[in-house]
Amino acid sequence: MSDENINVNEKEELKEEAPVQEEVPAEEKPTEVQAEQEPKETAPVKECENPNSYDKEIETARLDFHKAYKTSRMVSNILMFAVVIVMVGIMFLIMAKENYLKIIGYVLAGLAVVGMIIYYIFNRNRLPNKTKGYIKVLTNAVNREMFSDKDFADISVDADERLKMDDLAGDGIYSGASEVRSRNVVHGTFKGHHFLYSEAALVRPYNRKQQVPPLFVGRYISVPNNMKFDGHFIFVYKNSKEPLDLPNAVEDLKVLEEKDDFVVYGPEGANYHQIINNKTLSQLNRIKVEGHLLNLNVVFWGGHTAVYISYDDTVMSVPVDKPLDKAAFDKSFDDLLICFRAITEE
Repeated sequence: MSDENINVNEKEELKEEAPVQEEVPAEEKPTEVQAEQEPKETAPVKECENPNSYDKEIETARLDFHKAYKTSRMVSNILMFAVVIVMVGIMFLIMAKENYLKIIGYVLAGLAVVGMIIYYIFNRNRLPNKTKGYIKVLTNAVNREMFSDKDFADISVDADERLKMDDLAGDGIYSGASEVRSRNVVHGTFKGHHFLYSEAALVRPYNRKQQVPPLFVGRYISVPNNMKFDGHFIFVYKNSKEPLDLPNAVEDLKVLEEKDDFVVYGPEGANYHQIINNKTLSQLNRIKVEGHLLNLNVVFWGGHTAVYISYDDTVMSVPVDKPLDKAAFDKSFDDLLICFRAITEE
């Protein structure tokens, strides 16, 4: 997040990250790791003594960060104004006819440059470090609440891990993405099933002429399954008021069922009821795709299930100027838990 955009339209944040990024720092290119290097340890998500306090913890950190952010902006503006005044004065001295005034002008100019360099050196990491600290508190608190159900186990988070295009390309939901931006990559088990979770954005190629929205911004889940069948099925649960992030890689599939807020794509002539567990479908039907939830895409392959849950800025942005919307986050946690229960039904 740049200082200017730290109040974060999340779609913009994830585009320029890396999140939840973080402002989300831009995705780093992988570096080669020497064979003898020790594997990086991942931090488990700790239990919370008061599971209902996550929003208060985040709000305390937000207020501290927001105060530092406003102070930094104010100091920068004051210094900028002072520098302009000083430089104008220096220019008058340098342009004077008297040599001693010119010398004074050049000396003051040199001192001004040295002063700005010293200020930059001592302050360049202050706000970025505050940003990283706030996002760490935010991420830990959200994860603690999001994965608090008893069926979650072995939860671990590596703050430096990022999704790769290969992680999502095989899902066959979106095409035309140039890269994936991600944050908060989590590994764990749910009812004994290993899973990968992340907040992610699939970004289209940059276009100078017009702003191109990402293909997807939201929460991503990938879980192995024991199903065996040819082809794949995509279930789309749409927000009827504002359907966004809809699949665009469906050319090789047929519409098997369609309603105003629901579409099933699959191989021609396939009967998904004979393949997909009815309990899975019943669980997914419990999710109300409305409000901040913009769209829900679930893809089933033989051996692999993936879920793409699209949210708006209220859920996907880092709260800076105003408190976290607890009701929206609580609903998103409920949605996520239902998705986990659905895709792990035996």
